[in-house]
Amino acid sequence: MSNFLVFAGTSEGRRLIETLADCGASVCASVATEYGKILLPEHVKVFAERLDADDMATLLKSLHFSCVIDATHPYASVVTKNIKAACAVTDTRYLRLSRPEGQSEGCVFVEDAAQAAEVLAATTGKVLLTTGSKELDVFTRVPDYQNRIFPRVLPTIESVQRCLALGYHVQNIVAMQGPFSREMNGATMRQLGASILVTKESGDAGGFAEKIGAAKDTGATAVVIGRPHEDAGMTYEEVLETLRADFMLSKEPPKQKTEAMFPMFTDLTNRKIAVFGGGTIATRRTAVLAPFCGKLTVISPQIDHELETLGVTLIRRPYLQGDCAGYDIVLAATDNREVNHAIYEEAKASAILVNVADAAEECSFYFPAVIQQGAVVVGVTASGTDHKLAKKVADNIRMQIEQIVPQKEVKDAKP
Repeated sequence: MSNFLVFAGTSEGRRLIETLADCGASVCASVATEYGKILLPEHVKVFAERLDADDMATLLKSLHFSCVIDATHPYASVVTKNIKAACAVTDTRYLRLSRPEGQSEGCVFVEDAAQAAEVLAATTGKVLLTTGSKELDVFTRVPDYQNRIFPRVLPTIESVQRCLALGYHVQNIVAMQGPFSREMNGATMRQLGASILVTKESGDAGGFAEKIGAAKDTGATAVVIGRPHEDAGMTYEEVLETLRADFMLSKEPPKQKTEAMFPMFTDLTNRKIAVFGGGTIATRRTAVLAPFCGKLTVISPQIDHELETLGVTLIRRPYLQGDCAGYDIVLAATDNREVNHAIYEEAKASAILVNVADAAEECSFYFPAVIQQGAVVVGVTASGTDHKLAKKVADNIRMQIEQIVPQKEVKDAKP
């Protein structure tokens, strides 16, 4: 069996790990922190510590990996250099998974954090700093940085302590876990009164477009730290195709359940249910669920007006890692594939029933079309493959059930 090691500092790396495991390969992961470890599937062996080139070489020699995939952040140039060196010393095959660059017109470009700090020193106004915690010391060179700069970092003890140790005011620390929508970024900047945004060119998967869009929406100046120069790597799709071809992995992981699910009706009165998303699909499914359960919560930065009329609990913010805890059932119905997948991963790891609106293969249950008349409730599903077919069948059943059951109390929702 092929044996892979993925240095997983990005969402693409986490996605690749799961796909390789689904393809029947043996896969291990290396991350820098314990926080990075909890984002990965439980069945994957994870090395959660910072490794230098010698440490990496020792690891490669001891476990004899077929291939190493470097899926670290585009700005982790030192880590990439160490991985390459370790692979060269141990004669281990190396592949670089590179994140495509995002579009960034109308921005102030700088080469590194030091140059970004120079730009800030020549300006006035509050700054939302979204470059992470590693280079916070560079920005202490900015005059009055304690009052001007608002660092957004991961909500970990390590990150917050680093901010405080460098003199950043506690009230200025924004400790949050992404991904962040354009609207959320804009709301944060307005709340802080920030007229400048500092970011790295992290690509669309890193939320770069959402940050630049928020800067435009708020009239702020975006200072963009360009990527370090590196050899061209491969896209996620190219890496996966190369590994499948060279190591004879199964062509596709299981994409879809082949058997229909058993239709079981259950009491949801005291079940805690969370719906992530505030758009059309989330609203439709919430409206169907609301009459059947007493503890329904919707979490989304944007809430459809109809949701406000359903009498459910509304939390107006994006999904954060850990939000699924305490719920019995979770519905991922945001308009972001990465967010929906992250919700699926968290729910699956905690054995929580989950329905994912844009990925039938990630559903542990399907959301049906529902027809109710009196005490009679009918659910219809096409096993997640054809919503139009399910709706057509539901419409035909509705017409027939109205003739059979005299009491008219019909509540319907599209699948």
